[in-house]
Amino acid sequence: MGRTNYAVAIAAVLSMCLLLTGVMGLQPAVAEDPPASTTTTTTTTTTVPADDEDPPPEDDTRTPPNPVKRIDVEKNLVFPVVGSTYYYSGFGACRDNCSREHHGIDIMSFKWKGLPVVAAQSGTVTRVTYDLGNAGCSVRIKGNDRWETRYFHLNNDFPGTDEIGFPCPAPGIEVGAKVQAGQLLGYVGDSGNAETTPAHLHFELRTPSGHPVDPYKSLKEADRVTYEWLPLDFSAAALTISERYDPDPATTTIVVTTDEAPKLFMSEDEAMTLQAPVVAIDPANPGPALTEIERLSSRAIVIMSDQDVRWLSDLLTSYSSIIERVPMPDFGVRGPHMVPDALEAPVLEPNPTDAFATLIVGRIDKIWRSRQKAFQMFAADHRSLVLTNDAYARKYLGLRSSASPGRYADRNLLWWATGDGWIGTESMEESPQRGLAYVTERRATPWTLAFLGSLAETPQMPRWKSR
Repeated sequence: MGRTNYAVAIAAVLSMCLLLTGVMGLQPAVAEDPPASTTTTTTTTTTVPADDEDPPPEDDTRTPPNPVKRIDVEKNLVFPVVGSTYYYSGFGACRDNCSREHHGIDIMSFKWKGLPVVAAQSGTVTRVTYDLGNAGCSVRIKGNDRWETRYFHLNNDFPGTDEIGFPCPAPGIEVGAKVQAGQLLGYVGDSGNAETTPAHLHFELRTPSGHPVDPYKSLKEADRVTYEWLPLDFSAAALTISERYDPDPATTTIVVTTDEAPKLFMSEDEAMTLQAPVVAIDPANPGPALTEIERLSSRAIVIMSDQDVRWLSDLLTSYSSIIERVPMPDFGVRGPHMVPDALEAPVLEPNPTDAFATLIVGRIDKIWRSRQKAFQMFAADHRSLVLTNDAYARKYLGLRSSASPGRYADRNLLWWATGDGWIGTESMEESPQRGLAYVTERRATPWTLAFLGSLAETPQMPRWKSR
């Protein structure tokens, strides 16, 4: 074949290939984009919000003038919001038409106001504002190591409204006050320049010299306030705990009646400690308690009562060969723990009456030595019942403190967290009782106890949708 004919043939083949490519829709092969990287977390606080949720204030991608020097540091902190939240690493983003930087992280609350804000570190309150500038209602705390944490946009609106006038911050939070990590400071709101954004907490971390530090890494590794509300009805609460106990036939079971059970929480001078499972029997409906007593199959049943409970002894005879009766504990009148060498004993103001009692369940000797002091102080100052056992409710209880009433709950109601679930009311005067606060020995941390202690002495606060 001649050179000319050969070239013509080649051209024809190429033309046919191009024609087939166009007809069959084939495209030239290109390198595929790498799969998008994803990050999986085990907490609800870094979850990307649903499509119908508003993101935090939009960050400007421009670089602000004179950006702050970045310091890569991770501090041991307590996460400053108790509840369902999410947040982004928005430190250093532009604000106000790029005239300034964002020196904190916005912790979003899915539009809910009223989530508790707690101290991320122990220290001294150095500044408090009620409604000032961009921060609105705010608190600053200088830590024992001189690092500072700042909490902006705390709620100062009347619950259920967007009308300013509600006390802020929490009672006792004032300049010079000493606070413990986990102590209640106030509640998530939209004060200051957050009035036009969904409710959130602006949180800052600063060095002893005042230099702002990105707190994102510290927040991801922060300790959590973890507890759970159990039903106000002690018989239901006791069954909830007991049913998660792996029965041991050698164990003694303590039985109380529902009308006398509150006596176990009467003391704020000494915690009542019981080294056995407790079952409360409701005389009007003993069936569920008897079923649990049968499951426990204990070697002995101890009836704790000051009343004539021969009917209860007769009822329980078939469940154990040994039945003993002991009186309810009598702690007497609260008095000073220590009287100094003086002519007259000091006059001590009694603690405010706790709004709820706390159940602490588990092997107390397993609480870390560094946390024992916080536990002993809490038990001495607050109404609490300690149930000592090495197998109580470790797996399933104490995990729901971060729950919320739901993204689609009625915005016209105030929502209250109790042991009976989220209860909605139309006014503050209809607030329900809280129930029993519950922690295990593994979660009886200083920050959780500090939170429960301050919460027990603070008026109840609902949650409501901000927008």
